Amino acid sequence: MRDMRVLVTGSTPDYNEIIHRRYGSETLFLTDKNQSAEWNGFKPPKKDECLFDLRDISGAVEAIIKHAETHNIGFSGITCFDCEALPLAARIAERLGLRFSPLAAIENARSKAGSHLIWQAKGIPCPHTIKLFSPDDVEQAEKTAKFPAVIKPATGSGSELVFLVKDIAETAEKYLYITDRTGCHPNQRMYPTCGCTLEEYIEGDEFSCDWVMKDGQAEIIRIAEKVRDDSLSFGTALAYIVPPSKPLDTEKLKKILVNGARTLGFSEMIAMTDFLVKDGEIYLIEMTPRFGGDCLPDTVMASAGFDIFRAALDYAADGEISVPDLWLTTASVRILADRKGSLDRVDIQPDQRIIFTRIEREKGHKIVLPPENYFSRIIGHVVFRPDEKKCVHEQIREVRSKISVEYA
Repeated sequence: MRDMRVLVTGSTPDYNEIIHRRYGSETLFLTDKNQSAEWNGFKPPKKDECLFDLRDISGAVEAIIKHAETHNIGFSGITCFDCEALPLAARIAERLGLRFSPLAAIENARSKAGSHLIWQAKGIPCPHTIKLFSPDDVEQAEKTAKFPAVIKPATGSGSELVFLVKDIAETAEKYLYITDRTGCHPNQRMYPTCGCTLEEYIEGDEFSCDWVMKDGQAEIIRIAEKVRDDSLSFGTALAYIVPPSKPLDTEKLKKILVNGARTLGFSEMIAMTDFLVKDGEIYLIEMTPRFGGDCLPDTVMASAGFDIFRAALDYAADGEISVPDLWLTTASVRILADRKGSLDRVDIQPDQRIIFTRIEREKGHKIVLPPENYFSRIIGHVVFRPDEKKCVHEQIREVRSKISVEYA
């Protein structure tokens, strides 16, 4: 009898460590060998992990099938936590007959310009968007662009290489900068297309949600309010609040989510969606068939005891997720370095509200700031339970003031 596992496709080594320590006997990892080589932490045993260069999609598919046969492992499902690995997961799922989102829908969702243009054509609310895939596109954009605007890579993650521009001249400058940087980016799986998206800037409240689409209906798992600090680089999330401190029309949101997903080609999935709310109107920003990451898994666990890793494995195996009813107000503050240098330590003054701390970098870690490098400045995060009698935004500032990054 085969040892049945859920295939975790293309996850980063830090996620692999968390998942394997909790649910190792249920999982098989397909991991990029280049990322694994750079990771100094725990690595799953050889039986539980197949290492391969995931830029070679066809080769990776064959490698995981061979690995499974060698170790007498069967597949009970497939899951993915990282945008750049979604196309690979779709191809493996198709080859093995496993349930997963279709590749065409994933490609629509991964294209920030493409998804917005599809939504615009179908009347689904999102910022007015222009595709910038050539210098000619930039020149033509002056006729229809709405400024100020946000320019970003055609694909990507977080707020890496995202800029606010005030006119077409600044747009042209940032277009050249972004396409140059993405063309030589070390993670080409994340940036397969050297193009840009130009989006109308909507000054509203920003949120993200995890949700499940099934039988044409949306069930929202969680909603997080994003607290931004654009002084750290445009679009940077400083903190998250779960559940949000500001009211939302969730029934309206559900309808928009389902319509947005259907137009991209999805029929059922787990999804993470970023959206804006201005004057009660909801605007979709991004939709992807995976759970939200960064500090959100720890925040959600602290708020409702909901483990996204457990939920992802369950959904992969049988298509079901148990959504919690009770959510305690919880906030997370990201620990972000504010200058270049070599990390010495992180000092966090005692605070009875803090319930969890995760430090992701070791002493000696080299910090480079955006736009040269977005991720090296991310040191970790703290999760805290706010005092119900005080403004949560004020408490985020208080907790942040107790965190200091010290340099060697």
